[in-house]
Amino acid sequence: MGVDKLTKYIWLVDTLTSRGRLTRRELSELWQRSHLSGGKGLPHRTFFTMRREIEEIFGIEISVSSAWEYYIDTPADPNARALRSWMLDSYAAGSVLEGMREVADCVIVEEVPSARRYLPRVVEAVRARTVLRFTYSSYNRTMPDRDIDFAPYFIRLYHRRWYMIGQRQSDHCIRTYALDRVTDMVNTGTPFVRPEDMTEVRYFDHTIGITSSHSPEQTIKLKVTHHLAKYLRDLPLHPSQREDLFSSYSIITLRLRLTPDLVREILTMGADATVLEPKTLRLMVMQSLKETLSNYEASSEY
Repeated sequence: MGVDKLTKYIWLVDTLTSRGRLTRRELSELWQRSHLSGGKGLPHRTFFTMRREIEEIFGIEISVSSAWEYYIDTPADPNARALRSWMLDSYAAGSVLEGMREVADCVIVEEVPSARRYLPRVVEAVRARTVLRFTYSSYNRTMPDRDIDFAPYFIRLYHRRWYMIGQRQSDHCIRTYALDRVTDMVNTGTPFVRPEDMTEVRYFDHTIGITSSHSPEQTIKLKVTHHLAKYLRDLPLHPSQREDLFSSYSIITLRLRLTPDLVREILTMGADATVLEPKTLRLMVMQSLKETLSNYEASSEY
């Protein structure tokens, strides 16, 4: 699936979300006026192909009413809502910046290089459930791993990097690969069967980041300043987040598994956040802080 096709899917989702219920004729007229159409209407077969693939790839269902009007309901699943928001934000940003080339030196964006080359190929493999083969250069190894056969179950964007999570075929273990460290990727066309209980919702249900854990989720309490609490209200750490407001601070409560990504996320908050419980997480954060401080105390030389 090319990037241009992905843009067309996002256009259709954005149009139905922003304008509400539309007939096929209305959709075709709006498509013809868009910069994607080349001045042509939206063919019947193309529309239904887009509709089917949007549901298969993104889990977004385009329904039709008794009056033959097409519409999209708000997804009940928080992950589906987050994906739709990302799609709409991406389309909105792209549409705005398309007409701002004359002020390109005034627009500062964060680059996500891994999305450019292999993301469409991975999305297609997830949709078709076919095995990918690639070379991977891990930060923990001197030499790259070649000819990895991998069944991609799902994809995740985290801290400006796209990751794919699935089963490595050589040992049938679940692995996570960052797309910006992948080269020589090809779709082998070999089909795979994803286990019914292996879904993104279940795998990441109580996790922050891209590393999961088999340990049970725990109740986590963070004492945060009112300044940080304002940010966390707008951008919650996790769907389980709850806040208790006090006169000079807030208590943020979450249900999460303890992972290295969670520790790193807390460390980025600096002095604005303190782990109250569980004790294990508190000790993990304290240990990381001690090791960081020792790096500065050991020597002032390079």
